[in-house]
Amino acid sequence: MGRNKMDVVETMVLYAQFSAVVAKRVANKLVQNFQSAFTLDEETRRDFFRERGIEQAKQGRYSRAVSVLAPIHAAMPDDADVMLYLGLSYLKTGRQADGLLLLEKAHAIRRDAKSATVLGIAYSQAGRHDESIPLLQMAAEANHNNFNVRYRLGVAYDNNGQHDKAVECLLEALELRPEDPKVYRSIAFAYEQKGDHETAVGYFRRAGELEDAIEQP
Repeated sequence: MGRNKMDVVETMVLYAQFSAVVAKRVANKLVQNFQSAFTLDEETRRDFFRERGIEQAKQGRYSRAVSVLAPIHAAMPDDADVMLYLGLSYLKTGRQADGLLLLEKAHAIRRDAKSATVLGIAYSQAGRHDESIPLLQMAAEANHNNFNVRYRLGVAYDNNGQHDKAVECLLEALELRPEDPKVYRSIAFAYEQKGDHETAVGYFRRAGELEDAIEQP
């Protein structure tokens, strides 16, 4: 009887130990499955930060956008959207050469109105008006109500010696923003370049009136 009791106890201990081993293995498997479920793969992480960086650029947080998009570009060098927004962010943070290079690469891939607009304005601001004009023309045809495109195209024409076309574009920009003094002033300069001093004076005067109105409390 004593021996039988001993056998039962030993059997119970053995089962207890075995159960503990089984439970540990099951627990480990559950933990591994849990960790696997909540571990982001590299592609998912890149996609997340890509969208985050582009959103930062759209919101005008260019320094933050650079810090997020630069490593994404290194990992995804052929992504035209990353090039576009990283290039824009470089320009806005003083890295003009890097920015223009990326914008040129982005437009070579995209060939759309968005990339044409950004690169065209960038060229215009850099004084590269010959290169900016065809891009801004493309953007203007695609976005008839885009003030910045019309205005920048007019300024580019004027700086390129095409004063009649400059006046035409700037008057279209004026229709979109009839109370913007800088448009009146740009039109005045274009007329002055055309040799029409009298008309230029009228636009200069109107620009001054609008600027005075803005300055008044």
